[in-house]
Amino acid sequence: MTPRALLVLALFAATAASATVPAEDPYPRDDALRASDIWSIGTHNSYHLRSPLYPNGPPPDLDYAHEPLDVQLDEQGVRKFELDVYWNENGGFNVHHINYADQNTNCETLILCLTTLRDWSLAHPGHHPIFIFIEPKGLYFPTTNPFAISDEPICDRPDHVICHYDELDAEIRSVLDPAGGPDLLLTPDEVRGAHATLREAVLQDGWPTLRATRGHFVVVMLDEDADRDGYAEGHPSLAGRAMFVTSQELRDDAAVLKIDDPVNGFDRIQQLVALGYVIRTRSDTLTDAWANDTTHRDAALASAAQIISTDYPVPEILNNGYFAAIPGGTPSGCNPIHTMGIECVSEDIENPAVLVVPEVGELGAGVAAVVGLVVVWKGRGPRGL
Repeated sequence: MTPRALLVLALFAATAASATVPAEDPYPRDDALRASDIWSIGTHNSYHLRSPLYPNGPPPDLDYAHEPLDVQLDEQGVRKFELDVYWNENGGFNVHHINYADQNTNCETLILCLTTLRDWSLAHPGHHPIFIFIEPKGLYFPTTNPFAISDEPICDRPDHVICHYDELDAEIRSVLDPAGGPDLLLTPDEVRGAHATLREAVLQDGWPTLRATRGHFVVVMLDEDADRDGYAEGHPSLAGRAMFVTSQELRDDAAVLKIDDPVNGFDRIQQLVALGYVIRTRSDTLTDAWANDTTHRDAALASAAQIISTDYPVPEILNNGYFAAIPGGTPSGCNPIHTMGIECVSEDIENPAVLVVPEVGELGAGVAAVVGLVVVWKGRGPRGL
């Protein structure tokens, strides 16, 4: 049993005297269900806020805003995030959409964004694996020229020889898998196991179980061009890397694939989900949502893609009633294709009743100490898949 599972069980065992909390495994199907069995909603450009640079409001394609990341988790059922990153020559990665022209964000650096997600996770250890898509957008440079957009590999000019993929991995690990701290990161090495390639592992054995991945993050590089190829170079099947990549079906590192158009890509999404890949698609464009056109949203949900990206996870954002959510989700649900023939209800994927670590005052110091020991041990012990 994984350390994260032990944490949840410790909470139940420690509160067994309460008539309202059963002393039993809160997720009894976790050994049968896998990380690829989820059906979840995520946000597109999850950090984005409207820019104040436009007196009459931003252009239509920039006219949207998201709540802080932990609010999205708590109140909107979001379980996938997208972060655009720029390498800052002073060190570290900034998070925003476009240099200067669209730079407002609810978390200014990658470290801050990941820390917000990590802290929420530690307080809610019963969540299913959360996907974080990180899109390299180039180099950060302050400017007053709204057309000076950096949208190229995160490699230093002029020759783009020195890239910053190792620094990107290091920032991810520093928050989600720090030395001596809780290991919340599921890596390509862990999914690949003894197989020769990631693709072989996914097609033959499938993704790890929910028992092994509950309370963890899967980080994916959202790029299908120079950054993806540069990141993977010298790392066959992403060996030693912190992130997966948005791959293609026949690549050795194929585990997560992106098919943004669920209408024209509907059959392909269903086929790839059935094979065991994790698929990310989009439910809407801004135009779709403003027109309350549900064509793409309905196709995305029916496609059974595990990860459906939207700018409108709750109906309160628009006044026309448009939003995208998993039908019957709590907030996520059982994947309609990948759990076909398997006993599964949405509470098996994530159950709000066992999501939160109680405060010390609710349990008492003795129970909190037990929980604390389990959390500490979790970061040091092995995690079987």
